[in-house]
Amino acid sequence: MKRQLVWLALALSLASCGVLGVPRGDVTGSITGTQPQAGDVRLALVGLSGSGYENNAVDQLDIGTFNAQKRVYSISLPGSPKAGVYEVLAYVDTNGDKTYDVGEPRTARQNRSLVFAAQDAGLFGFNVKKGWNRVDGTTVSQTRPFANYDLNW
Repeated sequence: MKRQLVWLALALSLASCGVLGVPRGDVTGSITGTQPQAGDVRLALVGLSGSGYENNAVDQLDIGTFNAQKRVYSISLPGSPKAGVYEVLAYVDTNGDKTYDVGEPRTARQNRSLVFAAQDAGLFGFNVKKGWNRVDGTTVSQTRPFANYDLNW
């Protein structure tokens, strides 16, 4: 019995930290609208450049939807990424490489982003704190999970 409790505690602690592919649920939401093309729908966290285009030099998290039938998802954010502006998007992986490529059908851009700051800073007229920040328009929050981060085709 004691050994079973140890294994249970170990499994729960691993799951809570995102090991074994179990997302921590840092960002959650749903995907609405009509998928523009047949194929596997995947999620990616991509960096954005000042012109709004994806910065493909940023490593991508690429996680399949948590429940494709209900179109809800839950992802974990990296613990120490490069400072910058990021976007969560869903896309149709048309070439099957499990990485978002510019030109693949994707969800629409929203007036929101995730900002990872190495220190507290002023940015485009608003203040962000060290760590992950959710920016909706000019509203900034750090309260996780970043829920209702809904995506639309």
